[in-house]
Amino acid sequence: MHISGKHATIANGDIRFVITQVLRRRLGLEELSVRLFDTGFSGAVSALCSHKDLDQVVIKAGPSEDIEREHANRLDYVGEDPWLREHGLEGIHGPMEIDFDSRRVRWSAIVYRYIGGRTFTELAHFGDFEKFLNEYLWDADRDAAPADDSVSECFRETAKILGKERQLGGSAQARPLSDFVPPVPWESGVSAVISTAQSFCPELDELRGFMEWWEHWIAQVTVAPVLDDRQLHGDARFANIIVDRVHSTVEIIDFANGRHGHVFEDFARFELDLLFKAVPKVEGTDEIDRARLLQIVSYLLKDELNLGSEPVEDRSLKCLKLWRQAMAQALSLILQPGALVMYRWFLLRECLRRTLWTNVDKPALIYVICALRQRLSGQSVLDFSLVSTAPQTLVSTLNCRAVYVPTRGSESLVNKARNDAKKAALAVDRERISTVRLMAETGYSYLCTRGEFRSEVRSLLEQGGSFRAVIYNPLLPEYLGLSASYDRIEDWQYGRSEVLKQKTMESIRGYGLLREEFPQRIELRLARFGFDATVLLTSETLFYEPYFRTPRLERERYLFDSFELEFGASGAHSGRLLDETFDFVWRNSDDVSILDTDADALKRVSRSFADLWSHDGDR
Repeated sequence: MHISGKHATIANGDIRFVITQVLRRRLGLEELSVRLFDTGFSGAVSALCSHKDLDQVVIKAGPSEDIEREHANRLDYVGEDPWLREHGLEGIHGPMEIDFDSRRVRWSAIVYRYIGGRTFTELAHFGDFEKFLNEYLWDADRDAAPADDSVSECFRETAKILGKERQLGGSAQARPLSDFVPPVPWESGVSAVISTAQSFCPELDELRGFMEWWEHWIAQVTVAPVLDDRQLHGDARFANIIVDRVHSTVEIIDFANGRHGHVFEDFARFELDLLFKAVPKVEGTDEIDRARLLQIVSYLLKDELNLGSEPVEDRSLKCLKLWRQAMAQALSLILQPGALVMYRWFLLRECLRRTLWTNVDKPALIYVICALRQRLSGQSVLDFSLVSTAPQTLVSTLNCRAVYVPTRGSESLVNKARNDAKKAALAVDRERISTVRLMAETGYSYLCTRGEFRSEVRSLLEQGGSFRAVIYNPLLPEYLGLSASYDRIEDWQYGRSEVLKQKTMESIRGYGLLREEFPQRIELRLARFGFDATVLLTSETLFYEPYFRTPRLERERYLFDSFELEFGASGAHSGRLLDETFDFVWRNSDDVSILDTDADALKRVSRSFADLWSHDGDR
């Protein structure tokens, strides 16, 4: 016997002993190959056994009471497997004593037929439902992905298995909803998770007093719309449903959690797996796209079981529609009056239970919990304000890499961070010998000999790169408005700020020096119209800082008092907008020589504009 893999707490010698007790009467063990599976949540041993004289089987061993319960659940749920009886592998094997975690324990074992490929080619045909659904939703090769009909058939098979009437019990007498919805493990951590989420998201009113709301509202339903009591699988997650994608068939495994209960419990567990797997991730991350989550949850919580009659092309929504159609066909109970609302209580209870899991997207789960509470509280339309999708939209749609927002006391640090990012971007273009473009009020930081980025611009030009900049024309009316942000005006006496004028002229002089040295690589133009942001465009990174008419002397004091966005240049939407904006401003601009050649005409335009509000007309 050859064993590959290792159990965390059981020696391979004891595993060899267990397998020997199960198979010794059936075949010789010298040529037996054993591969240990991951232990999962139970700590039991699961091993795939292969031998030339026997089809592959899975042996599952664990504490005798657990194995006896799982075996009974399996018989109640799917019945006896004739193949196991034919080969003498039915029933429970044991008990037997082994060493577990440095102590002697009594274990037993049961055998399952292996569900999966027998050849290398067949291996790709089988997988759990998550693998199957991922291929349908996200496989770039649509020809290789499962077809709609195959997905629909697998949903029908799954719903048929979960909805089969097994070991029906109970009476036809009216009973309250609380008799059917399993208790929420509040004290085991659910209350703590909800309270923590509420402290982090105080704007989510749906999280306030959640346990009290649950107990009050569920107690109001004194007559449950749908009575049911049957043998459940108890853990109808994607991982326990195996799909043969070639034949569109499904098999369910792992009956350790089987019990009696309401059939909605199994359906709710499967549907929540479907919901979260159907939501795409933010590109380049493992984070759920919350904007799409809202759309999908809103679609799922429609008051129509079949989710409307209109066709859908979006594969995520199509999955939910196909599943609900299969559910309606296999489970007539869900068509009864009030059944859909009752089913949502099971969905919410399953969500609350999953807050204790470690491998879930907790924020997404919290948002679904809030949405379900809204619907169960009587809201017919979901309030989308419960989720802020702004951060993910900036990242996924606009390719926003960073946002620089100073708060009082942090201005210097935030200003340094954004300046460092710009210097790094300019350094990249220096090595690439690229063209850098700038829109700015004065261009002081880039062109003045004392400017923050002057050395980076000069280095770019020395390396062979080029620099194109457009700034405000100091002789046009827009400059008067900008000046008013620097100097408080009295009686509408508009004029040019001396501080602003000095910055502009120092930039122009700095440009002149660079122009003498690099005549073909740098160009400065003056805009004919105003613009509302400083924009720096490099080959890899785009920077956008909007203008506000706040007191500019405050800005001089604090260095940075607004905010700035940094985008990746590959962002199609943001890149196109900023490119087109720069091109417009550049086309509608003039060479700086216009300040000499047309100074009088420009001053007349500016003076005429100011005189519209001037009391004395001196300007």
